[in-house]
Parts: sequence; C-alpha cells; structure tokens
Amino acid sequence: MSIEATSAHIVTIRRQGVVEGYQLRINGGGPGLSKFFAARKLGGADKALRAARRTAREMGLPKTRKRGGSLPGRLLSTSRTPAAGIRFEWTRFALSTVLYVVATWRGKKGRASSTRYSVDRHGVEQALDLAIEKRTSCGAPMPDRAALLKALRKVYRVGPDPAP
Repeated sequence: MSIEATSAHIVTIRRQGVVEGYQLRINGGGPGLSKFFAARKLGGADKALRAARRTAREMGLPKTRKRGGSLPGRLLSTSRTPAAGIRFEWTRFALSTVLYVVATWRGKKGRASSTRYSVDRHGVEQALDLAIEKRTSCGAPMPDRAALLKALRKVYRVGPDPAP
C-alpha cells in the first residue's frame, strides 16, 4: 500500500458502549484508506488496539496527535464577538426577550462549563464584567474588555432578531 499519508488516527468503534474494535484511518479515511481491527476476532479490545498501532507503525504512518490540536482559548472563525469564550445571546420568554452575556470555559479535567448574566438584571457593563471574571478565574487569558463592551452595546442597541 503506497499512500502519501499526511495524517493518520485510530478511532474506537463502539456499539451500545461496548468496544467492537478500532479503525485505522489514513487522511480522514474513505475507501481504501481505512482498516478495521475487530476486538472479537483479535482476542479483546487491548489486542485490537495494539494491532492497529503496529500496522500504522509498519506502514510508516505519522504518529497520531492528541485530540484538540489547536490552542485553548483561541478565537474561532465563526465567533460573532471579538473575544473567545464570551458571547451575547438573546433569549425569548413568554412576555419578553432578554439579552445575556454568556461565558464558556473548560475546567481542570476538560469538562465544558458555562454561565450567563442577564443585561436586564445586572446592566450592560456589570454583566460583561461578571462574565469576564468567571472566564478568567479558570485561567483563560484576559479578553479585550473595550472591544467586547463596544460589541455588546451594539447588540443591545440593535435588539433581538424578529421572531421566525
């Protein structure tokens, strides 16, 4: 098999929580670019994983990297705010629509967490400050408060999108 591999990774295949095997995927997988190692056929999940790793080594494939290869706290290209981990969200209730400042972060064990602060209850600046304080308390970098405040005031001034 002579394939110019730029990436390779091993995926765990489970059915109802039970490991059925491992799939070695080359360049994202596809026809001729993946190989399955069945746990039942190879004598267990551990042996199937070892076989997948051995095959990858024998094929000269690049070593797999850990998941989440990009830096934590980076600004995503789809972000509508000027800082990572802080966004503005309109929530519709029966009688009103309320703007929230939402802070998201990952805890020490990698678990995603979030909290939100109402602009109606706290005011524009305090809701933003509370969200920034919560996000930075977990070790996230300090965002540009002035840029966030400017964006928040614009969202607040424009108001919510009309109902669908």
